[in-house]
Amino acid sequence: MSSNYELFSNTTLYKKGEINMINECLMSIGETPYQEGTSPDYIQVGSDGDIARRMVASTMIEIQSRGWWFNTDYNFVFYPDTAIGIAPDVTNGGGFIAVPPNLLRLDVGNTEHKHRYIIKDGMIYDMLEQDFVHDVPITADAVWLLDYEVLPYEAYTYISLRAARKFQQRVIGSTELYNYTLAEEQDAYTNLMRAQMQYQDYSILNPVVTNRLNNGHIKQGLYKIKQRRQY
Repeated sequence: MSSNYELFSNTTLYKKGEINMINECLMSIGETPYQEGTSPDYIQVGSDGDIARRMVASTMIEIQSRGWWFNTDYNFVFYPDTAIGIAPDVTNGGGFIAVPPNLLRLDVGNTEHKHRYIIKDGMIYDMLEQDFVHDVPITADAVWLLDYEVLPYEAYTYISLRAARKFQQRVIGSTELYNYTLAEEQDAYTNLMRAQMQYQDYSILNPVVTNRLNNGHIKQGLYKIKQRRQY
């Protein structure tokens, strides 16, 4: 007998991708969406589809840069690159720390290095020493920009509807359509926050406030339940 996993392992319950977000924008103003499988790279520059694509891209960064359960790594270690030829001007064994292009921000939390490190010119910059060279690894919470296909359903839906509302407002500016798309966006945001609270174990009834005062991470919002899960 087949298990439930085997029955549904090859089933796509919803489709995710850049072109689907673009189509959501186009449908919000009554435009015909692109066919499934259309490559966004073939969208004509200056068209409504091109504007929608730009709106989707900016909204992806806007929402994910806030930091969620699905795109945040806690205590991520960034190591200096001391390879010969990579940082030829460094001394004492130090090196540059180049960050991936999909790193949106980093946060060292409530430590002695608070507000000391930032991303600058694709590398980690030390604002205290005014230098890009680091002698030791840097541990920080890292917030990443994830691709369309790997976003959880709640985040994908919210970003899609938010981009569609902003697109409609910019292209047409209809008050009636704005109110309709805003209501959809708010529903999607509620679902996203519900998932965030569930994964992070928040409860407004618990007296232990979650912030940098009692942990070194960027987990914030309401109150965190202690000892909910036993390992």
